[in-house]
Amino acid sequence: SEMKQRLAEEGSKCSILSKHQKFVEHCCMRCCSPFTFLVNTKRRCADCKFNVCKSCCSYQKHEKVWICYVCQQA
Repeated sequence: SEMKQRLAEEGSKCSILSKHQKFVEHCCMRCCSPFTFLVNTKRRCADCKFNVCKSCCSYQKHEKVWICYVCQQA
């Protein structure tokens, strides 16, 4: 299905990008936007453990954790 294809492509992209430590520390793993102090801070996805920006994740109140949109769809 289209959803499985998109998730597979996202996984491939992340496996490549995650090898670059500077990228992982300074940019969102999902949308590649740079993290900035106060404006676009990084959050750590509780499932995949990648750093993501606020627009690429949502807060799960019951678990008190951030989950990225890819992990929410998986």
